[in-house]
Amino acid sequence: MPTDCQTNTLYGDDVAYIHDVGYSGLCESWEDGLLELFRAAGIADGKIVDLGCGGGRWTQRLAAAGYTPVGVDISAAMIDLATKRLPSAEFHVASVWDYQFPRCRAVTALSEVLCYRSPTCDDPDLSDLFNRVFTALQPGGLFLFDVTEIGLDQDGQRTFSEGDDWACLVRYENDDATRRLQRHITSFRKVGSDYRRAAETHTAQLFDADELTGLLKQAGFEVRMTRKFGAADLLPYRCGLIARKPQL
Repeated sequence: MPTDCQTNTLYGDDVAYIHDVGYSGLCESWEDGLLELFRAAGIADGKIVDLGCGGGRWTQRLAAAGYTPVGVDISAAMIDLATKRLPSAEFHVASVWDYQFPRCRAVTALSEVLCYRSPTCDDPDLSDLFNRVFTALQPGGLFLFDVTEIGLDQDGQRTFSEGDDWACLVRYENDDATRRLQRHITSFRKVGSDYRRAAETHTAQLFDADELTGLLKQAGFEVRMTRKFGAADLLPYRCGLIARKPQL
């Protein structure tokens, strides 16, 4: 989830489409495990806020499971995809860092949403975000998210993926001093008989998960870390955080 001072070129039309059709499988593999966490916490219905909702696949699953989802993403292209997928749901084009949370049963931020950073702006205030989520949650509510960890993609590898009407190349650049990883993305999407080229650079903050656990506890949460949601493992150098607001 980019911050306000980043431009809206992040997840423009083509990269948003490619991410939705080509890179959603991992989060979909977590869905059963996430729903199990909700049920174990006694959350069988009610409002769920999904930060960085992307094309709305998890939002759609929440609605099918009987919840009232609210999707938030700073990418207008992503929100357009999500709205087409689930016209009945509530969606907002907004930044996670200044979104005004409604009263809710749970908040999710999946696939590194809280890791996005701007190379030209100050770091966002995680403590402020955690406090606002805590305040918005009903007692017993959950805050579920995952982050990238220090050590990710240190070898500067390049990756290539393709689908029937798209191709995507990514070059990685790691900055140890700032604990940030840049993904330089070049995409090609078929439009008519031709392919359109687009380029974006995404900057991800790499975290020490223990530090995040401390901030969550300061906000009042009960916290545990995980390497999987349900039976589905997270990728290497990723950590999931399961934060619960205590019952009164």
